[in-house]
Amino acid sequence: MREWGGEGMQNSMEQLNFEEINAILDHKWYLSEKECRDVGMEYAINDFFRNHAASWRKKKMEQDYHLQKGEILRHKWYLSEKLRREVSTTEAALDWVSSGYAEHWRNKTGPYKDRETKPEPLSQTDLNSD
Repeated sequence: MREWGGEGMQNSMEQLNFEEINAILDHKWYLSEKECRDVGMEYAINDFFRNHAASWRKKKMEQDYHLQKGEILRHKWYLSEKLRREVSTTEAALDWVSSGYAEHWRNKTGPYKDRETKPEPLSQTDLNSD
């Protein structure tokens, strides 16, 4: 488990991604409201990593999985149209990664710079496809 605080806190904060920082800021707000005082970043960070980071990351990974699956299915359609044949989900996923779309998606750059973080609803058929 990471311990945060003191001079090392700034260096540690630089290692976090934008979504983790936002989750910690939300957590700090919640704790401060609960305590009726500003609990401070060091306390909020330590509490977040001790008590909430694992479940937050699990939920985030599940959400990202569904978002990426939707993007891969969309890419499958475009690739099938381009190649004038039906491509498998696996083939589309490999092409999505090798073409650099996965990196753009992860970094919210290129065609994904304005993407929403909420998943579009997928049908049960989409979720169960190969």
